[in-house]
Amino acid sequence: MPDVLVVGPQADQFRSLLEPMGLPGFNARYCEHSAAASAHAGDIEIIFGPPAMVAGLIDQCAHLRWVQSTWAGVRPLVEQPRRNFQLTGVKGIFGELMSEYVLAWLLGVERKVIERAASKSWNPRPDATLSGRRIGILGTGSIGRHVAASCRVFGLQVVGLNTSGEPVAGFDRCYALKERLEFAKDLHYLVSLLPDTPQTTDIIDASLLQCLCHDAIVINGGRANAVVNQDLIAALRAGQLRAAVLDVLPVEPLADSDPLWREPNLYITSHTAAPTLAGRVANVFAENYKAYIESRPLAGIVDFSRGY
Repeated sequence: MPDVLVVGPQADQFRSLLEPMGLPGFNARYCEHSAAASAHAGDIEIIFGPPAMVAGLIDQCAHLRWVQSTWAGVRPLVEQPRRNFQLTGVKGIFGELMSEYVLAWLLGVERKVIERAASKSWNPRPDATLSGRRIGILGTGSIGRHVAASCRVFGLQVVGLNTSGEPVAGFDRCYALKERLEFAKDLHYLVSLLPDTPQTTDIIDASLLQCLCHDAIVINGGRANAVVNQDLIAALRAGQLRAAVLDVLPVEPLADSDPLWREPNLYITSHTAAPTLAGRVANVFAENYKAYIESRPLAGIVDFSRGY
């Protein structure tokens, strides 16, 4: 049976989750730090861990055949040059969590939850509703499809943006990346769930933001590279946007002294939109491990050329 190396700050937590599963022939070593992991790397066939840490071990693993990332984003592993192994990301476990996040913020702003919670006087003016409005979702993979389905329950018209513009179930229409400005036209809400690739960098810039409806709401729950933050702030200050919600930023954690915290109508949610729950990640690995030893296809295979 293959030797497995489980690495990263959650190594002991994954030990407590994986060992009771009774996986056939499971022989794992658990290392929280790179130095300890390096001592075992030469004999390892499988690594389970966070992309940045695993990327630093790749060259030491002569017998490596499969890496299971503990994260959805795998950019450090895609950027390293080695390709003679299978790479799988964590997919299929974030849809519900991201749907909660997106709808919580849309409803929170439209129904003035934050304002009404702080109010000290009677205000009978009715709030806006989501029904009949148009939302654009950048990214139509498993997470985007789940968010789209949840949005349709609230009566939203849902359009999507993906690489080729191919139709995707649950979206009223999908646009290709080259049609991004047409996609953005007259959107009330814009939600980015894109992976971090060269093609998605700076896709939400001033030209795209100007296509949105006046008073639109922008939410980035995907990756920070998608948004030109200077353009986003300029649109907020000009009144083009009613609100922006950023879960991800180029440098994290954002310093307490950073002026972004004090920007009106900008909400920063500290990378909490769809938390990586250890139990769900362990289950993803366990199912893939069983597929691996039985020579079946693995779930969540990453295409190195596409970056996801």
